[in-house]
Formats: sequence, structure tokens, C-alpha cells
Amino acid sequence: MLVSPAWLTQHIDDPGLRVIYAGRSTDDRPAFDAAHVRGAVFTDGYIDFTEDREVRALVPLRETFEATCTRLGITPQDDVVLYTNERSMWGARAYWVLRYFRFPNVHLVDGGIEALRAAGVPLTDQPTPPRTVEPVRLAEPDTSILATYQDVLAAIDAGTEVILDCRSDEEFEGRGHGHAVAARLGRIPKAQHLNWEEIVDPSGAFLPVDRIRAMYEAIGIDGTRPVYPYCGGGIRAAVEWFALQELLGYDAIKNYDGSWAEWAQRTELPIEAGDLNL
Repeated sequence: MLVSPAWLTQHIDDPGLRVIYAGRSTDDRPAFDAAHVRGAVFTDGYIDFTEDREVRALVPLRETFEATCTRLGITPQDDVVLYTNERSMWGARAYWVLRYFRFPNVHLVDGGIEALRAAGVPLTDQPTPPRTVEPVRLAEPDTSILATYQDVLAAIDAGTEVILDCRSDEEFEGRGHGHAVAARLGRIPKAQHLNWEEIVDPSGAFLPVDRIRAMYEAIGIDGTRPVYPYCGGGIRAAVEWFALQELLGYDAIKNYDGSWAEWAQRTELPIEAGDLNL
């Protein structure tokens, strides 16, 4: 699931390989146009891998994502490789969405554009010709990798699952909003905390697996219980979902897609705030 830039260099011309650049927004477009992997297609994370409904930045509905895949020219029969230019949560978010819609062959490149350049991955400033495909039809989503607020609320009382806050210290302690203004500040009660940025290096590559495992074990996550990662909108949480599910091989890891955007606006749901060490 996690591949090196050298792997991409070796497989760039494989039949059926489709390279997707997972950007945050159209602000990333100039850097992509200046230097991108040969044959790569640009995506805007908020447009292509989220959808605002009752809550912002939810996973797209199936019919919405079918239209997105048709426009991007990717199908479940393709071997899809995702990359980013720098440390970013959008590659993992795109990966999680594709897995949610049961794409069987999806890879995430470990590291950003400088690692790609150093490994000899062919880069270009030439536009990628659009690929025309028949209208894409997707299977029913794999809801086993998604948690609802009802799942998380039940976990507070049961204690049989781990709720994992992947946000910054300021957000966890209720001292800041993060990427978007929330209806309330704080955290989900009984949540453990590990900022997603702690498990990747400045280039965007994941830390060694043994080190990541030790970081999770230090907060009581060892693969024996289900884990519900959350953040502001299920995007940063996708990085930790990927680490737990795909790198460590733990079972029953479910991204709480609504995350704090949903939890904060539902005023009937409980919150905590403050530094746990006080």
C-alpha cells in the first residue's frame, strides 16, 4: 500500500497505472503545473474527495464520486498511485476514499516531490492528456472503515474502543479551531491524542513502522481494540487510519468522517476541554 519513489520510477510505464496528485485546493495548481509526475492527474482535495452536506467535508456520495472518477479518467480496474508535493494529509484522504469505494489496487507514495525527483521519477511541466472512460459505476461503499457519531458516542460509555484525536494540541485542549471554525471548542470525551504530524517527517514520509507502533502503544493503542480516529473533518484522521490499518495491520480501524465538524455542531453530544496533564 505504501510505495517508495523508487518503486514509482520502476513502474511508471506499467499498463493500467494511473498517477493522481492529491492536492489540497486549486492553490496547489501552479506548483503542479510547474513540475508533476509524467501522466499525473491533478485533484483538488475538497472538491474531489469531500462533499458538504449537513456537515462539511464528508466522504462523497456514491453518485458524486462516480462522476468524479469519470471526469478524472480512473476506474476500479486501474492501479492507482497517489502522491503529494510535500507533507500533506490529502494523499491519505484520497487513499481512504478510494478504499471506501472498494478500489482494490491503491498505493500511496512515501515522501514528497523532492524525494520523487531524487529517485528519478519522470517529472514534467507538460499537461497530461485527458483520459476518456465509460461512465464509472461503483459498488456499495465499504462502511466497515467509517465510524458514525453514534459509534463514537457508544464507545465513550463502552470503553471497548479507542477514540483517537489526530488534531493539534491547541484543538485537543480547546484553545483553537484548527483549519476551520467549529461550533464548539474541545475534544470528544475519553479521547487519546496523537497529532498526525508526529508520525510523518517534514518531507511527508512516514516514520519507521517500529517507531510509529511505539508511539501508539504509549497511548494505549496496540491492535487489541478497535480505533476511531477523528480530526476536524476526517482528513487528517485518514493519515492515522492509514498508519494503523495499512502500516501496522491493525483490525477495525474506522475513520470518524464527520469528526469535530459534526461533533461540535451537535450540541447534544458531550465535550471535554483543557490539558489532561493539569
